[in-house]
Amino acid sequence: MGIIDNFKTLSVKAKAIIAAVLVIIIAAAICFIVIGRNNYLATTMRLLRVEGTVNIESSKGGSKAVNNNLRFQSGDALNTGFDGLASVGLDDTKIVTLQNESRAEFQKKGKQLELKLTKGAVFFNVTEKLKADETFEIKTSTMTAGIRGTSGIVYYDLNDGGRVSLIVTDGVVQVTGTNDQTGETKTIAVEAGKKVKVYLFSDRVEDTVEFKLEDVKPSELGNFRYAFNADDEELVQRISANTGWNVDDVKKGFRGIGSDEDSDPTPTPEATTEATTEETTEATTTTTSSETSATETEVTPTEEPTATPVPTKKPTAAPTKKPASGTATPIPEPTPIPEPTPVDPSPTPDAEPTPEEKPGDDPTGKVTAPDGTNPTNYWGRSYNGNTIYIASEGEGAKETFIGYIDGEWVELECEYVDTGVIFRHGGDIYYAT
Repeated sequence: MGIIDNFKTLSVKAKAIIAAVLVIIIAAAICFIVIGRNNYLATTMRLLRVEGTVNIESSKGGSKAVNNNLRFQSGDALNTGFDGLASVGLDDTKIVTLQNESRAEFQKKGKQLELKLTKGAVFFNVTEKLKADETFEIKTSTMTAGIRGTSGIVYYDLNDGGRVSLIVTDGVVQVTGTNDQTGETKTIAVEAGKKVKVYLFSDRVEDTVEFKLEDVKPSELGNFRYAFNADDEELVQRISANTGWNVDDVKKGFRGIGSDEDSDPTPTPEATTEATTEETTEATTTTTSSETSATETEVTPTEEPTATPVPTKKPTAAPTKKPASGTATPIPEPTPIPEPTPVDPSPTPDAEPTPEEKPGDDPTGKVTAPDGTNPTNYWGRSYNGNTIYIASEGEGAKETFIGYIDGEWVELECEYVDTGVIFRHGGDIYYAT
């Protein structure tokens, strides 16, 4: 007899029991499929935009092929190369964009989101305020930014020794600074139109965490590769309403073409005095000549660098390093400092090469320097709106560098960091990649 014949011979009660068991098994299978799918969706993120070199490090080791709309899971890390850009949809209302030369690790557990930025810069845009049971944090080596419904940029500032900075473009962000050596933690609310940096100290038992707030101009948005944000009308209007910036200036800022309020970059006498005061404590403002740099270097405490520099031939004036995490350094005054000025704050038309001579970003550009010289291993490149000139001699550990500053060739200090190379003269950053 077959199974069906055996089933027919069973009593009505036995048949009912078997049918109930089958229904329970089928329902359990359906629940397992639905729960598994929901759990997968709750821990996955989606690539929305990919440009240039981008790769994904799997949490299980190895790498994943990258394409638009690709889903990747919690624990994966995203990398962008020198020409790379990647936008990630954490969910329907949260989008982050890594610019070139950046790395971020993603953790997602239900409604708890965490992005750990270990290199470069990330723009975050949260279009709806988070609910009470939701969290979204961006973590770096020195700060944690709690995002509740806002936009802004978290980045490692190469012009300040790689110090982590946060620019808030709309809403309010809660920033927490933690000193791992002392265990002290402090929190500050940063409003739209402000930039904050965290300073850590190890030479004291109190106030080992300090914040420095600065006003931000829309032109600073042009320091990052987020020009496409200028076409996001909703975002631009939101930023304008929160910061008071002109809509056109916000768009110009994202596109890196400056704004109307930046037409006169020359500092006022008061700003110059304030900058000089800051240089005696932190040496963050550039000077107008190599002689001035040498004088101020003598009164500035020498600080440990964030990365071990390659031995090079040093300039006459000892360079001033930026404060690093866990290093005893003086605290900057809480008063906002003016925008940093270029290495040559008052360029004259004669100091710039003619348009046909301008090398732009071509590292092999062989053009004649303003003094008419042209060293052998020589190139020119745009940096902070100016054209700089660098030449090198020797190879490997014996290689030295010179730069054309204030009408003469001077020796440069070269420091190799994770993201590239930094050239300094008199403590000021002359060029960085």
